[in-house]
Amino acid sequence: MQKFIEIKGACVHNLKNIDVRIPKHQLTVITGVSGSGKSSLAFDTLYEEGKRRYLLFSGADFLIQSKATFDSITGLSPTVAVEQRVIRQSNPRSTVGTKTRVSNLLAVLFATQADYDGQMTNGGPLTMEMFLRNSPKGMCVKCLGKGFLKQLDEEKLFADEAQRIIDVCLGVGKRGNTRKLLESFCKVHGLDLTQPLSSLSAEELLFLKYGDNGKSNFIGFVPFILEVTNGFYSSNGRLEFLLKEAGLMQNVTCKKCGGSGLSEHARQATFACKTIHELEALYLRDLYDVLVPYQEDLNSPLLDELLKKIKCMIDVGLHHLALNRPVPTLSGGEIQRLFLASYIIAGMDSIIFIFDEPTIGLHELEKEKLLVIFRELIENGNTVIAVEHDANFIKEADWVIDLGPDAGVLGGEKIFEGTYKDYLDCERSKIAPLINEKIFKKTDFRAVNHEKMLTLKNACLHNLKNVSVEIPLGMMVGVAGVSGSGKSSLISETLVPMLDAALGRKVMLDDGLRESVTIEGTAFVDKCVVIDQKPIGRKVTSNPATYTGLLDLIRKLFADTEDAQKLGLGGSYFSINSKGACKFCKGEGEKKYHVGQGNYVGVPCDQCEGTGYQPKVLAVKLKGKSILDVMALSVDEAIEFFEGMSAKIEHKLKILQDVGMGYVCLGQKTPTLSGGESQRIKLANELSMQTRKNHALYVMDEPTTGLSNYDSVRLMSLMQDLVEKGNSMILTEHDPFMLSQCDWLIELGEGGGTDGGEVIAVGTPADLRANPKSIIGRYL
Repeated sequence: MQKFIEIKGACVHNLKNIDVRIPKHQLTVITGVSGSGKSSLAFDTLYEEGKRRYLLFSGADFLIQSKATFDSITGLSPTVAVEQRVIRQSNPRSTVGTKTRVSNLLAVLFATQADYDGQMTNGGPLTMEMFLRNSPKGMCVKCLGKGFLKQLDEEKLFADEAQRIIDVCLGVGKRGNTRKLLESFCKVHGLDLTQPLSSLSAEELLFLKYGDNGKSNFIGFVPFILEVTNGFYSSNGRLEFLLKEAGLMQNVTCKKCGGSGLSEHARQATFACKTIHELEALYLRDLYDVLVPYQEDLNSPLLDELLKKIKCMIDVGLHHLALNRPVPTLSGGEIQRLFLASYIIAGMDSIIFIFDEPTIGLHELEKEKLLVIFRELIENGNTVIAVEHDANFIKEADWVIDLGPDAGVLGGEKIFEGTYKDYLDCERSKIAPLINEKIFKKTDFRAVNHEKMLTLKNACLHNLKNVSVEIPLGMMVGVAGVSGSGKSSLISETLVPMLDAALGRKVMLDDGLRESVTIEGTAFVDKCVVIDQKPIGRKVTSNPATYTGLLDLIRKLFADTEDAQKLGLGGSYFSINSKGACKFCKGEGEKKYHVGQGNYVGVPCDQCEGTGYQPKVLAVKLKGKSILDVMALSVDEAIEFFEGMSAKIEHKLKILQDVGMGYVCLGQKTPTLSGGESQRIKLANELSMQTRKNHALYVMDEPTTGLSNYDSVRLMSLMQDLVEKGNSMILTEHDPFMLSQCDWLIELGEGGGTDGGEVIAVGTPADLRANPKSIIGRYL
């Protein structure tokens, strides 16, 4: 058996025909500056080849004929990729319990061990399906498992008798099929769309509200609205938002099931004196504590397996989650650890696991636990490879591979390969010299202006325990704490919506926020800008150039060329999101074949040969390059290409370069961007619009995601510039370096879940280092 995975001649993207050896049954870290080629090696080469070989043996090889991106790979075994940008989930019914199958085990436990009244089932046995709210047998018949109902305020909707028939429900019937149905209704009853409600008879108004028993094709406004908002039509999201904003609709707890979404059988049966709904609402650590006393008495393999899975999720830092927590609400790091727990639970061996920055979202204490889990995977006969920037994680690696020396075309070389001890002596690396150095230790903190404070009082969302906190403005403020300590609950889910509402923005506030939380000092803030890690652009064909407005400027340059004017091609033709798109693939450049959950193989479109553009568009050249060639340029290359052509383009490109995105191609599809990359593009877009001093509050969620320590220094410099221009900044962060550069810190904890939700330390980084109650202070 080979002791190494050997890759020869890897050349995908910016990799320059590199040869790499990765030891099996060990922990290997692939590091380097952002854009140096780490993901190209780990995911686009190693994982893709593992997937290709699987498809080859499954008989689907006709789908995967493509140009080789390496000379050879030997020693390869089945490969699993746990990559943040791939595993994002959107199904609102998917929960932590359903994703890990732990809810199924709990349901079986209730079916076999629960206390219940036999009359409920007429003497028949309980089954697993009776305890699953996504099952017809287990869901509440009233709310169909959702736990809530949408309640429409009909009286308020039709209160204004002066409004026209067509204007009812915020103009929902102004166009499309709805208008046709309304026209049919009016024709049958001899009415006009522009008639006011006051002109209708009582019977006609009743028909308009609830339908006319089939006399026309219109079912009535009330049934129509309820159908739309319950997902029968694609426009349900916007309509529901408008209705809620106008105070016409709200979600109300289902009275029949009390919000559990479960049938009566499931609501009545108990185990450990709790219903299954009550157990699924507990934090995982609390759930474990409730169930473990029954382990010895029952001597049940099922309970043993259930506790083993829960303990595994606790060990990977998910103790603060509950089984009923919706997966779409999890962070990238939490989702990744959820998948990690699933693999460990499965007990697989001889697998190559490839992780994408597994320490993201983890406190320093939690990183130590993660390393223990990785060692367990290795002891079970697996190989673990991690693309990682965290210095403490790199120290624990058995083998280190450094790519670089820089990003994009200046990267893609193997700088180092070997042990961590030898790596520290690598002078060519930009990462190694910074690992053991205390870089840029901050000593000059901005002074707190007590007259300009943003004060939040009585925050009690989720696990927050009536937290009141003062946030100094005009400063860099860091919010720290272990996972689940309440950082997001305090900042993203309480402060941001409360501030937005105070600044006059339309926002749907949680009822608990409206009733209990107060905010003061909003007069000192002009606007609130949230720069999070959510994807940029809604279309598959979206890219950094479209998001930042660069493409609009570039299209104008192409449209002004002599070739474009001869062909009659305006600016809209130089976009795959508009007239220039290939008519067969709609600009995507490929056809997709699904090969499993969330995975697909893309085959280039045979009409446009994978370009996504129409041929006549590509015939137009700007300085010898087509729009396809220009969109393939990295930001660094584009700066050189557009020099002297457009000051606006140069300005936007320079800022993208400054935030560490010089390696990203202008036309890179947004689904391939990591959360951290998306966040930095948003930051660059915001910076490009900064023309004067103002008083905005910027809220950033872990801005170091995807950044090496080398790149973090550059990013912090830009963020400090924003503060110098009169703005304020709040960053939720775990990275000790970034927190040490803040003027003021707020630490939540001391633990997660029920052990969190309190402010345990505030002050400068120096204050927290001297504060025995502070946990992060030990690492600053």
